Amino acid sequence: MYHQTKFLFISRTSTTFAIGSATTRSGYVSRLRRAFLLRVHPDRFRAQSADVRKDQATLVQALSDRMAESDFLTFTASSSFHPNDSPSRIYQSYPFLVELKNGEFQKNSIQLNSSPQKILEIMASSIDFPPPPPPMPETAETLKRNKHQGSRSIQYSMHSMDGFANASRNDVDRLIWSAGWGAYALHRRKRQQNLDTNLLHFLQNMNPNEIKERKLNRIGASAAALVARRAFQFSAVDGTGLGWSSESLKICLQRLTSLYDEHKSKLRTDNFYPFRLVLSSDEYHQKIDLHGGVILLNPAATSLQWLDTLASVTDESKRVLKRNRQLLECNLATVEDALGAEVKKGHSCGSREYHHCMKRLANEQSAVGSEGSDESSLSVASNATVVIETEQACRRGKLRKDGNFEVGAGMSMHQIRTLLSRYANRSNELILEQTKERDESKAFANRATYEFGLQRVYKVGTAPMVSYEEMSQALAYLLNKDEEEKNAIRNLLVGQIVGITGRGQTCHVADDGSVVVPCNFC
Repeated sequence: MYHQTKFLFISRTSTTFAIGSATTRSGYVSRLRRAFLLRVHPDRFRAQSADVRKDQATLVQALSDRMAESDFLTFTASSSFHPNDSPSRIYQSYPFLVELKNGEFQKNSIQLNSSPQKILEIMASSIDFPPPPPPMPETAETLKRNKHQGSRSIQYSMHSMDGFANASRNDVDRLIWSAGWGAYALHRRKRQQNLDTNLLHFLQNMNPNEIKERKLNRIGASAAALVARRAFQFSAVDGTGLGWSSESLKICLQRLTSLYDEHKSKLRTDNFYPFRLVLSSDEYHQKIDLHGGVILLNPAATSLQWLDTLASVTDESKRVLKRNRQLLECNLATVEDALGAEVKKGHSCGSREYHHCMKRLANEQSAVGSEGSDESSLSVASNATVVIETEQACRRGKLRKDGNFEVGAGMSMHQIRTLLSRYANRSNELILEQTKERDESKAFANRATYEFGLQRVYKVGTAPMVSYEEMSQALAYLLNKDEEEKNAIRNLLVGQIVGITGRGQTCHVADDGSVVVPCNFC
């Protein structure tokens, strides 16, 4: 019923023009900016001279200032070409290095006093990125049309590239009202305005430099994590569990890289693959997990304490980890075949406990299979997942609201199979409901993305949690605002990332620079 929209066109009487170009450009600029800054970030050039790192840092700061100029923002938000626009101050040509895929460095330069289109072309060509979309010349007709944009009726025609049928705006609105979102939107308009959750009030009083600074800090943290991962050759570096800002996490990761530069000769292995590094404030007796493949470091510890932990990893540790993983894969395949469902480790279950549980269940299944059994797994085909939680947190299995099953690590194969058979039909119903709600929220997110020129819309996964139904209600309320308010919001949100969070929150800027609004915003 809902179709994934790729392009959105606006028809006005006999004239048809695309706002997809402006939307595409805003998303393109955001992706190119992130890719370019990651490739030229000074943290990637630690082996180069201090002058090179200084030039890279100067370029990053100057480019961020240039892209925050009014002419660049207008160019990004509009689909037309404005030849008379110019930056508020004079920029110069900046030399820089780019690391190629083969590890070599290429010299280049960029003139930031050029037009935004020329700057984007240089950035794209230097990192082998697709070229920017060409601007549309602005004619007198488009100027007149844009001037009276809020006073004319708009008809939408959404065309899908996936072979789906076309749908007019009336069809989409009919779907909104049939789902009850339209009535919900009218009810929301009548309630008392709250400035803490008022999206337009927040956008009008928001500091644009805060978004720019947080995006730069997130890119800096990503670059620092990349440098640390390459130095130690971890499979991954994870610091999201700390809840720190990107700026603080960057400093912590730079400490780790400095430790490698100073004490790498004291390490007992050349590389740490396939271990992954996790920064956690919790204290663990075993900081090297040979079942989960995790090295735990506390950011509050000293560098020498980090070194003691890292120096305890040897080549024999990596061989033990690989054997444990191979054994787990074998046991997991046996258990999943017997249950007819995917099995995953829960948050409360430790890796050692999970490995022992899979080994025990596989041995039980092998013993039952050799004797012969008429026990069946899921009686109805299902996409449900069996989540293994620790025995202390889950003594009896249960069916979750999302249709998945939660079982304890101490339950037997017979108990798990009985639980799946009993609630198989209800599990399928819940999964179908979740799938329908997820598809509806994706349809609203696609429409909001193209109508407001957003880079993307996402559901915030941290507490307070927001359901797909609440996300659809929030986006329906946004799409059903009057044209004057929608135009004001569009001008302030174009090119941004929007996150929908649960109730009890206020409109704010997230650590990655995205605009987060509660599902009950007004």
